Amino acid sequence: MQVDFYILHTINRQEKERFACQLTNKIWHQGYRIYIHTEPSILQRLDMMLWTFKEESFLAHDIYPDVSSSAPIRIGCTEQVCEEMDVLINLTEPPPPFFESYERIAEIVDDTPSAREAGRARYRFYKEKGYVLKTHDINR
Repeated sequence: MQVDFYILHTINRQEKERFACQLTNKIWHQGYRIYIHTEPSILQRLDMMLWTFKEESFLAHDIYPDVSSSAPIRIGCTEQVCEEMDVLINLTEPPPPFFESYERIAEIVDDTPSAREAGRARYRFYKEKGYVLKTHDINR
């Protein structure tokens, strides 16, 4: 399994959600199905951003666990695995309990001391499990 860490160098709190939308767009255009695991406090804002972050298009998605959906992009904050997805974009501090159900994981770490420390803990966690780790510095 590969885990990509995207380190955002910005002080804008909304940049994490905007970057998650951009990353989702890129991954989806590569043919992958994506589950975005997030905090309940930003679920609705992220839902709206996926529809509006680009003027010329939107990312068709739904909020999990709508079991009748076949959307290629799903977002949620439950502790149950969203099956049939290829990539997990994790926006929470601990890795979700179902992280091993995905081919790839994207961890987005914003530029605050607490987020950096939590990101380092997740990095160590995945490293101890023997996963392939890559880091990407994103300057905004």
